Amino acid sequence: MDVKATSLRGRLLFLIVLPLLIIVSIGTVALYYDSEKKSQEIYDKLLHSISQVILRDVVISEGDLLTEQLLETLTDTLNDQIFYQVRDDKGSSLYVGYSNPPEIPVNSVMKPYIPIFYDSVYRDQDVRVIVSREFVSAMDVPDWVTIYVWQTTIGQKRLLLELASSAFVTMMIMLMSTALIVWFGVKFGLKPLLDLQSAIIKRSADDLSRIKRIVPMEVSSLVNSMNKLFDQLRNAFSEKDDFIANAAHQLRNPIAGIQSQAEAAERSKTLESMKQRVSDVVTAARKTSRLTQQLLSMEHVSQRSIKSEFQTLDLVKLTQEILTDFALRAQQQNVTLSLDCKESQQIELQGSETFLSEAIDNLIDNALVYGCPNGGKIDVEIILDNNDAHLYVQDYGVGIDPELIPKMLERFVHGPGSNGEGSGLGLSIAKTVIELHDGELEILSEGQGTCVHIKLPLQVGLLPF
Repeated sequence: MDVKATSLRGRLLFLIVLPLLIIVSIGTVALYYDSEKKSQEIYDKLLHSISQVILRDVVISEGDLLTEQLLETLTDTLNDQIFYQVRDDKGSSLYVGYSNPPEIPVNSVMKPYIPIFYDSVYRDQDVRVIVSREFVSAMDVPDWVTIYVWQTTIGQKRLLLELASSAFVTMMIMLMSTALIVWFGVKFGLKPLLDLQSAIIKRSADDLSRIKRIVPMEVSSLVNSMNKLFDQLRNAFSEKDDFIANAAHQLRNPIAGIQSQAEAAERSKTLESMKQRVSDVVTAARKTSRLTQQLLSMEHVSQRSIKSEFQTLDLVKLTQEILTDFALRAQQQNVTLSLDCKESQQIELQGSETFLSEAIDNLIDNALVYGCPNGGKIDVEIILDNNDAHLYVQDYGVGIDPELIPKMLERFVHGPGSNGEGSGLGLSIAKTVIELHDGELEILSEGQGTCVHIKLPLQVGLLPF
């Protein structure tokens, strides 16, 4: 499976800068509306002041040119055109002003001294309007009047643009400064990882020693996991080396025996002598083949991949077939083989037929080699107990010292009375196979005879190895 490479620095920068960009975007929008609100407030206050000045000027000058001069002065100062109209309480024009002021919104309610602000269009230009009802006492007949003042919004929009631009520039400067600080922070924060990477790259392929570097707390779990992996690899390679060395040692003697017997057969002067030597060669070759098979089996089961071969099989039938294969050898050794399966003639379970056969085969072979070297009896019993199947292989030989029983399950360990026979792998292979079937193997021996007991569940767990 291809693993797409990603940059941790890039991921960190992305995860930090992206929220900043979102915050800046939201902040920019918020600042824009805030600037719009502030500029509106500023111009509304200014428009209200202008309306009061115009009202006072109109009343004092009684519609004289002074008002027009005031409008020109205000227009030149504000860069916006200003219009006005003053009406009496009856709604007729009190003084000369501009006609057709923008209409008040329908839902607006006029209250004394409380101005109404609204946006409108006048002569195809956007304008801001203020309408207020004021009491005028300077006239001949004091009365309430309504004053309309409207102004183009060019200056307001310019102010809004200036405020928003200033706020945006400030936000961008802050963003860039923050991003730069974050970049340097990420760079120096990742330096321990880069140093660790460099140290690992400089290692030779066969260097599986533990990493002994001071790293940040967040990286220590990674280093600990790597050290555990190195320990496992180192142990695995050590076991592999030991296995190869032991296998070579175990194969050396039978191969040397075959060579010696073959050379003796070559030097034989009589036909009978040569036949005997050839028979010895065949026997030694058979033992060597058996040893080689067990070595290959041990290597295979050590990979812990046999669950892919699981199928439904009959333990009773499988055991019967194995005992049939051993019948001739047992007869030659004057050994009686018996199978007892009283409770059921068929016990189905999930397992690998190949490897279960290898395991049971090794148990029978061990019983023949160690338990009945000079003849005797081997009893095989199968019992069904709830969801477990139990298989017992009982011999009546010299037995095993209880202190030696744990060692019997190790590789290349020979049982008592072997006289150099066997490979010392049978029980180890059987134990590994049974455990891979979620079962158990135990050796029972008290004084005379040895019983090997295996327990196999009918339904094996499907947890991967």
